[in-house]
Amino acid sequence: MTKHQTFENLTGAQFHWPKRGTDPFDRSDDYTNPAITAPGDFSRFSRMLEGYRRSADGLVEMALADWRENDILIYPILFLYRHAIELNLKYIINIHGRHVGVCPVLNSRDFAVLWPRFLAVLDGFGMDHPDTAYNSVHRAVAQFGDVDPNSCSHRYLCDARGNPIPLARERIDLEKLKTAMDGVFAYFEAAGSHLNGCVDPA
Repeated sequence: MTKHQTFENLTGAQFHWPKRGTDPFDRSDDYTNPAITAPGDFSRFSRMLEGYRRSADGLVEMALADWRENDILIYPILFLYRHAIELNLKYIINIHGRHVGVCPVLNSRDFAVLWPRFLAVLDGFGMDHPDTAYNSVHRAVAQFGDVDPNSCSHRYLCDARGNPIPLARERIDLEKLKTAMDGVFAYFEAAGSHLNGCVDPA
């Protein structure tokens, strides 16, 4: 009978295997550096959209520091930025829309659906759209919608039917990408701050 070989014997390397009883979600007695998930809808929403955006920024910085990381990190970078855009749009729509008669969006990732609803909220509060900022943000959001319409292009090779998912871009300048995203999220932050003030004036 052939003796089964271990990974260590086959590769000559030592592996750090999980120990029996290891629980990745186990609570620690060390409260000096905990990560706390927010139970409330409002605080969880704001932390999520900020967390996905910061994660993308961090990966861009990592890739710019070592060009060998570019081709590996580009997929999560694009997914995280796209998801952060989606959450920013939904935050404005779902948190503030009810004050001006705009229905929430719960089951769509399509920017062609989200963007008009987002604008309807801004219009409902009487917000002006600075031409330069509005056009730039609209173009960036539309491009992400074209590149990844269903938030799947940079997560999966194939769709649910096994058909290959094509990629719309072969080369991406990460530095220019981050600069564009900084402007997009600055626009969302300004809009959110203004709406928060309208709903809950100081």
